[in-house]
Amino acid sequence: MAKIDKLSISDGASDRTEPGRPLSRKQREIREREGRILDVARDLIAAEGYGGLSMDRIAEAIAYSKGTVYQHFASKEDVMLELSLRAIAEWDRHYDLALQFRGSSRERLLAIHLGHDLAAHLHPVEYECIYAVRTAGIREKVPPERRAEQAAALERLFERSASVVAEGVRDGDLVLGDGATPQSLIYGFWSLHYGEITLETYDIQYRRMGVRDQRRTLRRTLQAIMDGLGWRPLSSEHDYVAVEKRILREVFRAEQARLRRKR
Repeated sequence: MAKIDKLSISDGASDRTEPGRPLSRKQREIREREGRILDVARDLIAAEGYGGLSMDRIAEAIAYSKGTVYQHFASKEDVMLELSLRAIAEWDRHYDLALQFRGSSRERLLAIHLGHDLAAHLHPVEYECIYAVRTAGIREKVPPERRAEQAAALERLFERSASVVAEGVRDGDLVLGDGATPQSLIYGFWSLHYGEITLETYDIQYRRMGVRDQRRTLRRTLQAIMDGLGWRPLSSEHDYVAVEKRILREVFRAEQARLRRKR
């Protein structure tokens, strides 16, 4: 069955398709219905895992006909892909906030990191879907053009992060050598961050093993790497813990409050 053209959805999505053009009543209804389907799918995954998600279960939970659900999404894998795009849109919104922070390039990269971290923890199911849709058994059920849509959105975030590293090079705070590029640094930082987020989901007693705060441990590791690169100001010269508190207070106050409520 042909799918209805999708409209961008996020918790704070605009009600306009493009500047100056409001959505029609039908478009608003489509968006609202699609948003409800995605919310139900997210809750099913949170409660029962990916094995509990099916088009039948979504239709049953939302009291729509299965045909109505299929008008919006071709499969449960398509639903997961759209949930991932929700996460990326929220992640991008957090980057918008982070890049408003005025500070050195290294401080601004810390703001980028904190925005990423908050997006992942505020929307854990949607964030997991970013990677779940690339796994065996799901990937091949998502049309290539939809996978490409996700990849393009992630590449934009990647380049936004790399632009802050480029600021550091331009401002003389950082000198890259040995063929390193802003993009290669971000690849390494993202790899570490994704690893930390993944390890948080494991049933391992980290505190008993001496890891008291996984997120703080990651930030210390990232700061040590940046010190090793000679990215100024060095942590021996600057209080990045105080900077982190200022970023959270000045840039992400609302997001911090939302995260506290979720807990």
